[in-house]
Amino acid sequence: MRLLALADRHICRSVLLAAGVVFLAFAGLLSLFALLEELGEDEAAYTLGEAAWHVLLTLPRRGFELMPYALFLGSLIGLGQLASQLELVALRAAGASLPRLFAGAAWAVLGGSLAGAALGEWLAPEAEARAETRKALALAGGENIRRAGGHWYREGSLYMHAGALAADGRLLDIRQHQLDESGRLRWTRRAASAEYVPSEDAHWLLRDVAETRLDGEGAEVREFSELRWRSQADPRLLSERMLLDPRRLSLRNLHRQIAYMEREGLDPTSYRLAFWSKCLQPAAALGLALLAFAFVLGPLGEAGIAVRISVGAMVGLCFKYLQDLFAPMSQVYGLDAPLAVAAPIALCWALALIAARRAA
Repeated sequence: MRLLALADRHICRSVLLAAGVVFLAFAGLLSLFALLEELGEDEAAYTLGEAAWHVLLTLPRRGFELMPYALFLGSLIGLGQLASQLELVALRAAGASLPRLFAGAAWAVLGGSLAGAALGEWLAPEAEARAETRKALALAGGENIRRAGGHWYREGSLYMHAGALAADGRLLDIRQHQLDESGRLRWTRRAASAEYVPSEDAHWLLRDVAETRLDGEGAEVREFSELRWRSQADPRLLSERMLLDPRRLSLRNLHRQIAYMEREGLDPTSYRLAFWSKCLQPAAALGLALLAFAFVLGPLGEAGIAVRISVGAMVGLCFKYLQDLFAPMSQVYGLDAPLAVAAPIALCWALALIAARRAA
C-alpha cells in the first residue's frame, strides 16, 4: 500500500508538472495572438497600454477555457514519460492494476479542474466584465458604452430599450413601453437615464422623464424630473447582458439569467449551454485524461514527445470541434442543453474505455 501511495504521488506530480508547462506555453501563445488582434483596432484612443490591459484581464477566462486541454496534454506527456522510462511497466509488475495506475493521474486532473473551476467562477467573470468595460470606454473616447442596436429588456408586459451604459453603471437613453392585456400600448416613457437605488425599497430612479399615456379619447403627456421604477432587474442583470457573452458569466449569474428568461417566456438555450458546459468541465477533463492514459498504454507508449504533442493537439481540436457542433444542434433540433453538452463527453469516455480495455 505504501508503494502504491508513493506511486500515486509520483504520477500525480509528473502529470501536474507537464500540464503546468503546457498551460504556461499555451497561455503565452494565446495572449500574444490576442494582443496582436487587439492592436488591430482602428481607434486612436485604444493604445498599446489599453490593449495590454485587456489581454491581461481576459487571461483568467482564457486560462479556464484552456485548462481541460492543458490537463489532457499534460497527462499524455507526463504518463508518456513514465512509460518511456518503464516505470508504468514496473508498477504493473508490482501488482498495480490499470485503474489503480490511472488514479494518480485522476487526482492531478481533478485538482487542476477544481483550480480551473475556481478561476472561471470567481476571478474570470469579474475580470472579463472590467476588460469589456475598459475597452468599450476606450473605443468610445472615455464616454458612454454603446452597442449596436442597444439592449432590450422585458419584464411581463413592459418592454424597455437602453441605448447606452454609462461608466458609473447608469442606463442611458431609456425607452419604456407598457402593453395592456390585449397587447395594445397603454403608455410609453422616455428618460435620459436610469440609476439603481439599493435600499430596503430597491428601485430604479428615472430622470428627465416624458410619459405619454394613451386611452380611448387620446393621449396625455406628462413630464417628471424624477420617477421611480420598481423592477425585478438589478444592475448586474442588465449590465452583464449588455457586455458579456453567456460563456463568460459565472454559474451564479448564468442561473440568474436562466431564471429571468424562463420567467419571461424567453429562450435561455445559450445560457443553459454555457451553464452545463461549466458544470461538466471536470468530467470532460477526466475523460480526456483517460484517453491519454489509453494512448500511453497503447500506440504512443514508445513514441517521442513531439508525436505525443501532435496527437494530443489533434485529439483536443477534434473534441473542441465536436463540442462546437453539438451546441448549435441543441438550438436547431431542440436538444436539451445537458444532453448536447454531455454527448461529446460521453463519446470521449466511451472511446477511452474501449482503448484502455484493448491496451490492457
